Amino acid sequence: MAEKTVKVPEFLREPLEAAQARLETFEADTQRVLKELVQKGRSSSRDIGELMHKLSKQDWNVEQVRARVEKRLGKLRAQGVELATEWSDRARSEAVERLAELQQRVIAFLGVATRDQVEELSKELDRLSRKLERGKRAKRPVRRHGAGVSP
Repeated sequence: MAEKTVKVPEFLREPLEAAQARLETFEADTQRVLKELVQKGRSSSRDIGELMHKLSKQDWNVEQVRARVEKRLGKLRAQGVELATEWSDRARSEAVERLAELQQRVIAFLGVATRDQVEELSKELDRLSRKLERGKRAKRPVRRHGAGVSP
């Protein structure tokens, strides 16, 4: 077949050549990616073939399969117990925190002093009573001999 030659105006030539170059680069990249995918597909096919060969060589004894399944189930049960223990510990600590918070809210609502506040007040009262006792000792009347009293 004869190729038709189309005359392209000069102002379109440069953009067309740039587009042609980009298309050639794109085509080359596409060819490279396609070859890589075909190679990976063949490699995967070989891997699957090897696995199938290994599986076909294994003796599928019911007792062995049962033993493997029971062993795996035992591991899963242990993991389940561990997870349940962790969950219950978290739930318990969260419940204790919520109860403590609720207790503080009730005490604040009722206007009752907390244990810490009572202990602080007790310490303050002890300190003040010691201070008063020291003040009483210092203010005792001093007897003076010979001041208006006849012996």
